[in-house]
This record gives sequence, C-alpha cells and structure tokens, in this order.
Amino acid sequence: MPNHKFPLKALFKLRLKEKTSSLFIRLFVSFLIIIALLVSFILFSVVYYRGGIKDEIIKYNTLSLQKTTENYENLIAVIHSSVLAVSLELEEVQSPSINYMNALSTMQKLRLVMSNRQLYLENILLMFQNSGYTLEKGRGTDVNTMFDRYYNSKDYNTSFWNDQYALPYKFQVLPASSFAESDSTGRMGERTLLPIVVKNEQLPNFYLIAMVEADTIYAQLHQTLDDQFYIINEADQPMYHSPGANQVSLPKFKYHSGYMIKDNIYYFYKKGASGLTYIHVVPDNTISSQVRWNFSFVLLLILTIAISLIASFLFSVRLNTPVKRIIEGIQKWNTHPLWESGIKEFNIIHHKISDILKSNQDMHQDMSEKESLLRYYAYSNVLKKIRHQHGDSTPWLPSDRPFVLVLFKVNYKANLYRLEVDEERATVFIREYINRIIAETFSDSLTFQMENDQILSIIFTEITDPNINHTLKQINHMMEAEREYCFLTITASGGTEDWNEAYQSGLEQLKKRKFDDETQIIVDTELQAANIRLTQAQEEELDANLYNGNDDVVLLLVRRVLARIRKSNESTQSVHQFAESILLHTQRNLQQRNIDHTFLRQTFAELQNCHTYEQLDTLLSSDIKRSALLVRELKDKRDHIIHYVYEYLENNYDKDITLDIMADKLHITRSYLSTYFKEKTGTNFVDYVNSVRIDKAKKLLLNPDIRIQDIAQFAGYQNINSFNRMFKKSTGFTPSEFRRNEQQ
Repeated sequence: MPNHKFPLKALFKLRLKEKTSSLFIRLFVSFLIIIALLVSFILFSVVYYRGGIKDEIIKYNTLSLQKTTENYENLIAVIHSSVLAVSLELEEVQSPSINYMNALSTMQKLRLVMSNRQLYLENILLMFQNSGYTLEKGRGTDVNTMFDRYYNSKDYNTSFWNDQYALPYKFQVLPASSFAESDSTGRMGERTLLPIVVKNEQLPNFYLIAMVEADTIYAQLHQTLDDQFYIINEADQPMYHSPGANQVSLPKFKYHSGYMIKDNIYYFYKKGASGLTYIHVVPDNTISSQVRWNFSFVLLLILTIAISLIASFLFSVRLNTPVKRIIEGIQKWNTHPLWESGIKEFNIIHHKISDILKSNQDMHQDMSEKESLLRYYAYSNVLKKIRHQHGDSTPWLPSDRPFVLVLFKVNYKANLYRLEVDEERATVFIREYINRIIAETFSDSLTFQMENDQILSIIFTEITDPNINHTLKQINHMMEAEREYCFLTITASGGTEDWNEAYQSGLEQLKKRKFDDETQIIVDTELQAANIRLTQAQEEELDANLYNGNDDVVLLLVRRVLARIRKSNESTQSVHQFAESILLHTQRNLQQRNIDHTFLRQTFAELQNCHTYEQLDTLLSSDIKRSALLVRELKDKRDHIIHYVYEYLENNYDKDITLDIMADKLHITRSYLSTYFKEKTGTNFVDYVNSVRIDKAKKLLLNPDIRIQDIAQFAGYQNINSFNRMFKKSTGFTPSEFRRNEQQ
C-alpha cells in the first residue's frame, strides 16, 4: 500500500505545480492580490479617518469662534478707550448753556476719532444733562429732536437715554437696534447700530454714545463659514444676531467657553472680557452629513471591485492566449533552455527566440539611433521656424499623423542660484528627464529645448489619448523631488493640423497658471480668470495714504485685496498685474513729490521671480515702507515760515490779522512775507486769511441757532457788511442764502 500511495501523491503535487505555474493563473492571482490590498487600504483609510473628521469640524468651529470673539473684544476695548479719551479732552461740559466755539471744536474731535475706519463708528453722540443738548459729528440739537427725528428707534426713546444719567455704570454695550431718520413722510435710512455708552467719572452730568455699525463689524470680524451668529449679555439678553440668523431660543451656557448639543443643534460659545457671550449655531445635519457613510461611495466601491475582477480575468485570458499560440508554434525547437523560470511558458519562449532577438537587436539599434537623430534635427529646425515666423503660412511638417504639442515652462527658485548652477544647464537635465518619461509610453516622441526656460515635446497621438494625462502626472511626480529648486507649468495642445496654431495655443494656456510655486498641469478647459483691479474708492484711498506716507494703511489695503485674490485662486498673470499697479501708484506718488524712485526698477524686475503670496507681500511691503519713509522725511523738511502762518491762522482766525502783524512775529519784513507766501502757496496772504475765516463761518452756519451777526464776529469780521461781501465773493451766496440751501 505505501508503495502505491507515494506515486499517486507525487503525481498530484506535480500536476498541481504544473497548473499553478501557468501564466494565466499567476497573472490572475496577482491581480486578485493587488485588488484585495487596494480595497483593504481604502476601507481602512475610510474607517480610520472618518472618526477624526467630526472632531476636526468641531475644533475648526471652536477656533473660528475664538478668533471672532478676540476680534469683537479688541474692537470694543479700542472703542471704549478712544471715546473715553475724547471725554477727557472736553471743556465746560457742565455749563448749562452751549458755547458754540467749544461745540465746533468738539465736533472736530469727534470727526477725528471717526476718521479711523477700523472702529466702524457710524457716529458719536454727546449727551448734556444740564442743557438737555445733544451733540454729534455734524450737528447739535436738543435730546428730543435727536432721538425722535435723527436716531429714531422703537427700542430706545428719549426717556431711555435720559434715564442713563442716574445709572451707576461707567461703560456698557447695549443691544443692537434699527435706527432711522423719521419725519412726516416716514422712516428712512434704516441701519442696524450697536450703542456703546461711555461715562466719565469726573463728569456725572454727561456721557457719550458710540453708534457702531453692527452688520459691518460682523461682516469684517467674524471668522465662521455659517451665518448663524449671536451675541448675548451677562443676563442672557440678546444683543445682536447676524443678518442671516434665524430667531432661535438659546440654551443656558454653564461654562466660560465650549459647545453643547441641544435638539440636534451645536451651540459653540465663548464669553469675552466685556461680559458678552458670542455664539455660533451649527445644525447637527451640517456636521453629520460630512462624516456619515456615503451610499454613492459604497456603490462605487462595489462596482469598482466587480469591474476590476472582470477586467483582471479578461486581461489574463487575453495575455495568456497569444503566449499559448507562440508556444505551439515554436515547440518543435526542442533545445534545452539557458535559464529556468517559475513560469514554464517563459522558459520555452526564452530558449527558442533569444538567439533571434539578439541577432536582430544590434541591427535595429543602429538604425533606430540614426533615424532618431535625423528626425530630431529635422523637427528642431521646423519648430524654430514656427517660433520666429510672423506670417500666416505654416512651415512644412508631416500632416498624415495626429500630434500633440506638450509645452513645459521652467521656473527656478532661489535655492538653485545658491548652488551656482546655470539655468540653461539645469534645463538640459530637466529635458532629459522629461524625454525619458515620455519615451516610455510614446517611443517615437521628440523633446526639444526651445528657450532657457521652455521645453517642448511632440507626441504623435490624438489629444484625447488618456496616456497623455498619465504621462504628465508622472512628470509632475518626478518634479516633486526637485520642488526645492524649480517647478514646471505644463500644458498640452493639439486637435489641429496647423502646428503654428497648436504652438500658440500652448503659449496662451501657459498664461493661465495659478499663483504658487508648485508644478501645475494646465488643462484646455480652464478659463482665464478676470484681472482684479482696485475700485475707484480704493485707488483714491491708496493714493491719499501713499501721498501722506501712511504705510500701515496702505499695507492693510493691499493685503486685504491680496487675500481676496488668493481666495479666488487667480492666475499668476492677474496677481502680477495687481502688484505692478501698486508699484505704479507708488512710483507716481514719488514722482509727484520729486523723490528719487529708481529703487522701484529693481522691484519690477524681481516681481517675475515672486511665486508665492508670502514672497509678494515681502517685496511690496519693503517698497511701500521705503516710499512712506521718504515721504515722511520730505514732510519733516517742510517750510517753517508757511507752517507757522498756517498754524497761527488756525488758532487765531477770529483776531485781527495783517501782514505787518505776521511779519513782526516772524521777524521779517512785510514785503518779503507777502512775496514769499505767494511764491510758496500760489495764494495771496489776504485771500488765504479770508478763505480760512469763510470756511469756519460755513461750519457755524450749519447751526440754525446761531445768529449771522455772531458768526461774523466768531469768524473774525467786525463789520457785518464786510462779512456778507467776502462770503458772497467766496461762495456765490450770501450767508442767509447759504444757510437756507444747506437746511433744505
């Protein structure tokens, strides 16, 4: 019995080995193993990362709310300190009567505070208890008129504001409300304002109200993607909610910050130093939808596995069938193979045809090298003609085969120059890499170096060939290893018989590159982004601050626009055009002041080597700060005589002022001062004095309670007739006509 079992067992093993060593079985099993590994990896990745997505979403919302809270608290603190500083500078606010000159000075101080746009102030109101008078940036009136007509609100009436004098607090943020101007025709100019009351301990019968643009600060300061935003005070009273927020009943929050879930809604909250609590509401379905299993994903995974199995089987059969036929045709060559393989078919094929391949290889290699060299020089010569021609005729090129032109634009980084490597030499190495990768798939392709930074490959296939995209991705992956030194912009064009048209199309597509320092593949379907320009108001703001040397304001404006450009993912061309416009504004400002601006030439040249927003910010910041410094240095060298005259007139316009008086104060002659002032300002001294006084009179005429005779004296005119004559000469109206026109 043992003697019979052993041969049967050995025969079974022999037949099993023969079956499993088949090319078909080996191929099919290999495909199954690869599919199983990929599916396992995908499922593991999905399960592993799915649990962390929800925590990351909650963390993102928490950090966003924390940033929003910091922004609000900082703004409230700055408003408090700015408004309190105004109250400390006020004079005679306890007087029962109104001193109009002090009132005018106070309005100027209010406008100065409000000129800071970062405070988002709509107005500042000064409340006088003794006189029942209210003063704001452009007018003064009694309390009833101010809050019944100009700041009418259903939440805040005159009685409410009068009651605030008796309350003991020194600073308080009140709930936001809708304010409007109200007259017989109805309400107009509706706006949502957040009142902030500031009191001075030294002035108990006086306080200020800062009217803050609530919706504007929300739009500028909030850091969340969802618009369900609320603010409540320490008594859980609603203070403000964003325009898109729904009316909801907020729960009680136990801690200083955190989040809680109620009725499938996430409430992220944080309490600030001011006592206000900031809340961001996110429905649970918004978060859950991002972490739950996607039916489409599961179905697609199943279909992918099924298709992969079927494709593996068909591919194995298709590959195995011709091999079997080859074996059947050469089995009559029954010689011993030179080497043994685990696959029996390969052993037979190798043994029978190795000698034939070796004998033919040398001949084909020699012919192929000569043919490739001839084709390379022929196409290189023709492409040079394409690049430099200006007519409509296209140089001769073979038209019997479809072709694709692949253009590569090389950009080098600063690290390459530190290695002291020549750009042209580096481009030669990159061309060799590209040629090797493309030739693996398209053996008859040709690759040329067109410029120091431009490489072109000709691939003889259809533009729709999927292997093109695969090959470009391989090149992109290859360039990842060199990203420290350079990056590419890659595009493919074809689908035409005109080689010149295809080349020009590729050059145009290169211009659609996005602004970064990574290798990009530009597809034909991408659209060129619109060039972003500054608005008229932004240009005026930019020019004004450049002219005055306010580099902080200029940089804030530039960075705000750059952030918008970065968010919309604009092209490199658009970003460079915006940067050039900023530099041109800076250059024009320096030219206007006769300041040397030659240093900007270097910046224009370096702009082309800026590939990231950080590099661009550094480049622009340096020149803007340098320009502002030059402007400020020039302003520090201003004319002291003219400055003294300006300052003296501003403070003493209501007094008797003549050329003799000013010349005596400056210790110069009357005629010299007259000639000097005219030369430096282009205006006669007397005309300038009258212009200052008329400007002051205009502001006083806006208040209907001041008599015109008093205004004439306040403005420095002792004779009413002289005042009327000069006022009409300057404005074209009499004082009475001017007041009447302004009040309409």
